[in-house]
Amino acid sequence: MASSYRVYFSVVALALVATFSIPLAQTPQPGVPLVAFPKFRHVDAGAAAPADAINTTIKLLADNDFAPYSFKNADGAMVGISVDIASAACAEMRLKCKIVYLPFAELLPALIKGEGDAVITGVRITPSILQHASMTRPYFFSFGRFVTRLGTSFATPDVRTLAGRRLGVMKGSSHQAFLQKYFDRSALTGFDSETAMFEAVRTGAVDAVFTDAVRASFWIKGSASKACCTTLGAGFVDRSTFSRGLSVLVNDTKQNLRETFDFALDRLEEKEISSKILARYLSDSPF
Repeated sequence: MASSYRVYFSVVALALVATFSIPLAQTPQPGVPLVAFPKFRHVDAGAAAPADAINTTIKLLADNDFAPYSFKNADGAMVGISVDIASAACAEMRLKCKIVYLPFAELLPALIKGEGDAVITGVRITPSILQHASMTRPYFFSFGRFVTRLGTSFATPDVRTLAGRRLGVMKGSSHQAFLQKYFDRSALTGFDSETAMFEAVRTGAVDAVFTDAVRASFWIKGSASKACCTTLGAGFVDRSTFSRGLSVLVNDTKQNLRETFDFALDRLEEKEISSKILARYLSDSPF
């Protein structure tokens, strides 16, 4: 599933491997697991709220099958990181918001036609899209992660350690571009489906796979993995390929709405509400 990302972020690169250390954005709360989430941008706590009041109902568009960002739970309710953060932002600014769920392919056309005011999940950002819409500050950031079988003999995912190792990756993906750029001394295998890629590492057909950190975490904890595997080392970041920030995409005629969402997302980060929402869906840190 494609997704929309752009970000403000600071990283510490280590040689050719983009592993990093980041500040935590949350503190222990009763009933909420402590998960390491970064602050996605510096917040000016003294900034004033946008002056223009928004009195109309805001229609937010969301992908209807994009777990863990927007998806249907076991009770049939639409939930997810993006859904909960958007709802919290609306509550923070006392906006009347309605979320409309559409197939991925219908999100951008609906936004351009004015059938929605903003897209909260799903659309991959391109220069042509930004002719019709603008992006808020990021509320999430995508990282890459290696997954390997439990009990493997290598402990760190650096270029030297993985030289000659069989690495799986989704064919034609930004994660493949990253491996081709930095891990060209490894034996790379492209897969046509995520299912086949993960099955290859489960069965030992490859030594490790490289994929989105969140999707890796969900697969490892799901039944399909059969408790075979774990992540290898910390997360990776590479702005030229897979590392992008997840933002709200706002219709370009709604500049005051973008400013309002920016302010609301800052407040959610400052109050650690966004960290609690992330911890609700991610039982351990994908970073």
